[in-house]
Amino acid sequence: MSSVFRTIDRVLPGSTYRDVAIVTITITAVALSYGAISAVSGFPWWQTLLLAMFALGGAAEFTFVGVIAAGGAPILAVLAGLLVNSRNFAFGVAVGPFFPQDWRALIAAHWINDESIAVSRTVNSDRARWHAFLLMGAAIALMWPSGAMVGQWLGNVIDADLLGLDAAFPIILFCLIRGDLKNKSTLTLTVAGILVAVLLTPILPLGLGAVTSLSVFVFVAAGWLIRTAIRKRRGDSSPSAAGEEPAPSPAGQEPPQVDRDGVAGPNSREGRR
Repeated sequence: MSSVFRTIDRVLPGSTYRDVAIVTITITAVALSYGAISAVSGFPWWQTLLLAMFALGGAAEFTFVGVIAAGGAPILAVLAGLLVNSRNFAFGVAVGPFFPQDWRALIAAHWINDESIAVSRTVNSDRARWHAFLLMGAAIALMWPSGAMVGQWLGNVIDADLLGLDAAFPIILFCLIRGDLKNKSTLTLTVAGILVAVLLTPILPLGLGAVTSLSVFVFVAAGWLIRTAIRKRRGDSSPSAAGEEPAPSPAGQEPPQVDRDGVAGPNSREGRR
């Protein structure tokens, strides 16, 4: 076990440990709020714990509890939670380059979430990203259910609104990904996604507004397909793409020199005749 930590210490910079510690503290506070809301909504402790362990998504748990507390059907609560966690499909694409292609990927896939992806983006090499992902994922898997249990037992003592976590948590995530925003394409997509989410949040049910920000990738995919089709069409219209290659000239002879009107010039064999 000590060799594992020595390996991580050699791979990860000290700033990664600081980021993980700050995010973990915030996650624990959010977990306290989730446990308290779950208790007030009438959920027994074991349901709160199982939901925290198996969903492990934060927003999905809040959405599920909120729908049930509002009197919605359980199936609607499940569908809403699945829809909120659908953002993990995009995160799954992001971890592809540095995830190992073996059984470890099956276990680590459960730890894919906003925080683990954000922390992994703070380092450069694929090996460092893998270790940063594991460190943040393990911290979430431990502290999220633990904090939820403490919040469940405290019950009405915790006031989630007074903690101001709805503002603190997004700010921390923004600080973690600020390096990626130096890319103009990433910044443009981020701003577009924010605008979509802000405009649709007052209209859509709780928790679904943020998911709509992923719709910007539909426009990206459409643009990519259109550009690919245009390039393919241009390539097919060229002689080389159509399989029409110019006839080779006889050995030892230069090809005829043709002027702009298509007439053989004076230096060509036809011109000298």
